[in-house]
Amino acid sequence: MRKILLILLMVFGMAGYCFSLATPEAIVATEEAVNAIVPVIITPEAAPTPEAVKEVRTIQLKFRDVPDDHWAASSVYDLVNMNVTQGYPDGTFRGNNNITRYETAMFLSKLANAVGKSGDASEVALEKLKDDIRAEIRNLRADIAELKRMPEEQQEKPISGSYSTSMMFGNLVAGNTSVEGQTAPVGPIVRYRLKTTFSKTISESTKLRVNIDTMDSGFGGGSSDLSTRILDVAGDLQLYMGLENPVNVNVTSGPGPIVHTEEADANGNYIAWPENGVVYQRPWNSIMFSSKIWGMDIGLGYIARKISTFGEVDVNQIKTVIGYNFPGIYFLPAFKLNTNIDYLSSSPQAKPPGPSDTKFTFDTFYMLSQKLRMGMLYSFGHGDAPHNSMAGMDFDLLDMWDSGTMISFKYKKVGTQYLYENATLSEDLFAGLDVFNRYIGNGSGSGVVDIGTELTQVIADNVKLIGKVDWRLAGDNSYSSDFPECALMLEGGVAWNIATDTMLDALYCVESIPSGNIGSTDLLKISLSYKF
Repeated sequence: MRKILLILLMVFGMAGYCFSLATPEAIVATEEAVNAIVPVIITPEAAPTPEAVKEVRTIQLKFRDVPDDHWAASSVYDLVNMNVTQGYPDGTFRGNNNITRYETAMFLSKLANAVGKSGDASEVALEKLKDDIRAEIRNLRADIAELKRMPEEQQEKPISGSYSTSMMFGNLVAGNTSVEGQTAPVGPIVRYRLKTTFSKTISESTKLRVNIDTMDSGFGGGSSDLSTRILDVAGDLQLYMGLENPVNVNVTSGPGPIVHTEEADANGNYIAWPENGVVYQRPWNSIMFSSKIWGMDIGLGYIARKISTFGEVDVNQIKTVIGYNFPGIYFLPAFKLNTNIDYLSSSPQAKPPGPSDTKFTFDTFYMLSQKLRMGMLYSFGHGDAPHNSMAGMDFDLLDMWDSGTMISFKYKKVGTQYLYENATLSEDLFAGLDVFNRYIGNGSGSGVVDIGTELTQVIADNVKLIGKVDWRLAGDNSYSSDFPECALMLEGGVAWNIATDTMLDALYCVESIPSGNIGSTDLLKISLSYKF
């Protein structure tokens, strides 16, 4: 039992290192602390006698969040009886919290003192124990070294974000980006976007985030209202209610998804038409409760999906989420199945109330191999089958040939009756976004098929090639000018990491729309972005 406790505590400590990110100086200090206590742990007196263990078991302490039937209760109270931990002052153990480096050092030090109080008569067992501990310490040092190499953007910072500015040129080759059919090049235009997140840990169980996103506010010298469009707030709270795991509460307040509409310049030219319809994903006003119960991820929440100018909620959404990890059986790999049930209602306060819809969505993903990931999706709502459904599939090739090549394939078919009209239930996001972050929709009620591909090829340590293709077809898989939803967009270019957290992109995009006045259009975009 002592050996198991020691190994479990080492693994617990390493998990704490992975999740509790701090400065490199703190990492070095922790490594020295580990080195300092290793000789204490592996001394010949490193095992308590059965009498000593029996004596310390007389300590009586019960945690409110560790019931007697909990699967780890015996191990937790073994640590208590050895005086390694006494939990938190409020009488909880908080077994799901991340452990810090300081707590890890304190645990190891107390464990060493507890184990070193008496001798072990078995030299063979002692040597085996010492070998196991040395192996765990080597693994711990490897994790510390990995943390030292961790990119700065993955470390927790109170203020983080990005700033990007782009210069765009249209009509370079395709030459039809105006209502007049003009073929001469147009531009350049300059656009910028600032995204900033302010994070504050109020307590061990409460966190607050304030986000600012200018999106397309500065395009063409425009502006947006700070409180209703640019700003959003999110808060996370953990509630300990005597359950096996805490209840996580997530509260958000924001404008919801914002769709960019490209406008023509003074001469009627659409310089950056491929940017039309891009969706900026922003949070709604919502509250979500989630926890893990009986091995399942459970969630229940409310979303104010659409709010009128008078502040009344025009579209309500009640969301239920159930997720479960299934183990691998025979030739079937392990996978996680998520079940979402979403009830939407429009103007419930009206007489008569507006339309409503219930959507059932099942999605799963699993690893076919270490470098091949697959996901599947099926959803259905109001209407007649199969026109009321949506089906999708994803394939991700994760550097399969060890050449720095990452490829993602996406397929989605949306039925003619799957979505209500946008103004009714605001359901567009249920059909998802394509690889260019545009709504897939349902083809104005005629159905739609969307096929997308993304490619990233590393050609040097700081340079990579980028490619995207999105092919929008009619519901019957045809590509014709008779269907306004049909379109083909291709984008390719290079991304160069010119300095730490600074990226220079040069991308060329071509879009072909068989129907309408736009026809074919192209765009060259040169962007400089910085993360902080």
